[in-house]
Amino acid sequence: MTDISIFIPVYKESDQLPNMLTKLASQSVSKEIFVTVDAPTEEFLKQTKHLAKNVQFIVNKERIGKANALNNSVKLSTGKVLLFLDADIQVPDDSDFLKKIVMEMQHTDILDIKKRVIGKNSFLSKMAYYEYFTFNVSAWLASKYLRKCPAVNGAAFAIKRETFDSVGGFRKVVAEDIDIATRAFLNNHSFTYTTNVEVENVVYSNWRSWFRQRKRWGIGQALWLKDWYKALAKKCLRKPQIFLPGLFFLYPSLAVFFLSVMVPSTWMRDSLLVASLFLSVKFNIALPVFLVSIFTADLLKTLIISLGSFAITATTFYILSKKLGFEIKLHELFVYYFFYSILWIAIIIIGYIQVIAFRKKAAPDWVI
Repeated sequence: MTDISIFIPVYKESDQLPNMLTKLASQSVSKEIFVTVDAPTEEFLKQTKHLAKNVQFIVNKERIGKANALNNSVKLSTGKVLLFLDADIQVPDDSDFLKKIVMEMQHTDILDIKKRVIGKNSFLSKMAYYEYFTFNVSAWLASKYLRKCPAVNGAAFAIKRETFDSVGGFRKVVAEDIDIATRAFLNNHSFTYTTNVEVENVVYSNWRSWFRQRKRWGIGQALWLKDWYKALAKKCLRKPQIFLPGLFFLYPSLAVFFLSVMVPSTWMRDSLLVASLFLSVKFNIALPVFLVSIFTADLLKTLIISLGSFAITATTFYILSKKLGFEIKLHELFVYYFFYSILWIAIIIIGYIQVIAFRKKAAPDWVI
């Protein structure tokens, strides 16, 4: 039995694969590498003949879906540890990359690997940088304070073979990575987030591809929660002090909506009325201020809550960025908080509406 088996699913082609395989093949640990390619292009098939040796290529002329592809390749493997890597990541120039993963896996059942976005050369990559930062923070919180987590970022994670087998492998669902982590979580398997091992993600730089991906993620998340919300609620209610902060790190703009609903507007109206009385005594202009107090109290309340919650978020993000090795720029975070995060929440809400109201069971352009 080998120390680690590595699985890389590819759809059509991958620009990052040749460099990734070269680095993985040079690692000193006992390993085996499986690359499963669905519906490959002719050009990519030619390239595979010149890629690293000792790599097992499994080529499917038709698209069979990521879950099927990974489950089939796991059956051919012998590794004690199973490492899943997306085809759009870059592994580091670290000769001990796999060795570190094997060492980390001695103390956990599932290992979530630190991820950051490659470069920040477009608006979307800059925003995705902060999004991936929130993924890391949420995983770090769950690992540090709970040692369990109901989700994992499937771009790069490892799982013990015995754990993989005990939960039945990947299910044929849109969010197969989150789904397997949830089943492991509900069966009390341990979870660790590591900063000792890191990969870099290539993200979309054009809006059309980004929207297509996010529509799939939104529907996948809705289908996942539909399957597991009852079981997760029972578990998460026991540790709300861990899961609620993790949720707000993933979707920081939720704080604005939550506080705007929960905080009453009467205090703002009362404050404006006091101001109108003061102005009426001094300048005899109470009526305009009184009207403003009626029509703008909610708006002013939301503005104060928004800026206040952003200030708290920015301070918290800055502290955690130092701990996890990320760089926070205030102006970029501002755009992420008030635009990108809200847009992503809107897509998620649409996904939930599609699943709950319109009974949608699959994502566009995605085979399960």
